Amino acid sequence: MKLNVFTTLVCGLLLITPLTKSFAETSGQKRSNIQNKISSANKSLKKERSKSQKLAQKVTITEDKLNEISKRLHNTETKINTLTTNLNKSNEKKRKLLIQTNQQKDALAQQMQALYTSGKQSHLRLLLKQDNPSDISRTIKYYEYMNKHRLKKITGIQKQLDEVKLIQDQINTDTKTLNELLAKQSSRKTLLKKTVAEHESALKKQKRVVYSQEQKLSKLRKEESRLKGVIERLAQKRKKEEAEQKRQEQQKKLASQKKTPKATPKATQPKNTGTAVSRRYVPNKPFSSLKGRLSWPVKGRLTQKYGSNRNTKQKWKGVVISAPAGSNVYAIARGKVEYSGRLKGYGYLVIIRHDKNYRSLYAYNRSVYKKEGQIVKAGEVIAAVGNSGSQTNSGLYFEIRRGTTHHNPAQWCR
Repeated sequence: MKLNVFTTLVCGLLLITPLTKSFAETSGQKRSNIQNKISSANKSLKKERSKSQKLAQKVTITEDKLNEISKRLHNTETKINTLTTNLNKSNEKKRKLLIQTNQQKDALAQQMQALYTSGKQSHLRLLLKQDNPSDISRTIKYYEYMNKHRLKKITGIQKQLDEVKLIQDQINTDTKTLNELLAKQSSRKTLLKKTVAEHESALKKQKRVVYSQEQKLSKLRKEESRLKGVIERLAQKRKKEEAEQKRQEQQKKLASQKKTPKATPKATQPKNTGTAVSRRYVPNKPFSSLKGRLSWPVKGRLTQKYGSNRNTKQKWKGVVISAPAGSNVYAIARGKVEYSGRLKGYGYLVIIRHDKNYRSLYAYNRSVYKKEGQIVKAGEVIAAVGNSGSQTNSGLYFEIRRGTTHHNPAQWCR
């Protein structure tokens, strides 16, 4: 009996051993297959990332081209407008001069006609007529006055004709320049159209690369962090400028107190004219007093409202205004351009500082026209609407901040 049990156990073990071996081999093969798939997926992801980076570089290159072309086109259009205004003024001046010249010509013609009708009276003929000497003297004097007056009119007419000729020469020069600028403008518009098509194509290809929700969120957070860093740097720079300005004012005050005798105090000292002061500007009205009275920077439709959900974990800290590509972007108030250039995720960006540490931000532009340090007026063109920063549609991203605190632009603009 014991022998039978032992025999059964041995047979069972002999049967299990091949099965265990087969299972181990199958598990090992599965692990190997999974590892191969993981390796393949990693290679594919790496390839997609490389492809995405190349496409992103291409998009950036086309955006830079668009910025440069748009700048040149804007400068050309500005010159065309100036020349057109000058031409209109020149033509109007020429028209008035020609009217005056014709009037003087008519008056001279009437005078000559009267002289011809009365007959030519030479000095010798007057003497031979044996009239009263006093009458002869008066008549000669009269003819002298008439001749002088006639000569003055002729000189005036000639002077006006010379001036008309100069104006006409200037008109011809301006017209030639205008035609050249119009030809350049046409060429640049064609190039702009072609570059826009290239940009849209590159952008579409980039959008086809699939990103996970986490990747998108991480990308947006990085972009937001970059903008925050820029704002903080600008705030620190301004604090340093203010501290330096205060120090200069104190030094000048001390210097003036030393120079001015106490017994005979002078009038109030004039404002500083140092470098720090020359960079300052005085707004027409405090920015805070303009709340609810400002105009929007561009005409269009609000596609993203302040505070609305950007994704599951982020909200919009500004607004997105949908507008045709190339539309003018206007400064909402007077201020100083603190930042002008490209910022990843925001494309071509302009930041304008107003008084009391208020700032307005204009992003996603096709091109920016102002440089850092420039003072801009309310309603002045500062950029052109675009879709830089890898945006799908053309529009303007617009923010209003005080320091690092965001404000709802809809409460400021109407």
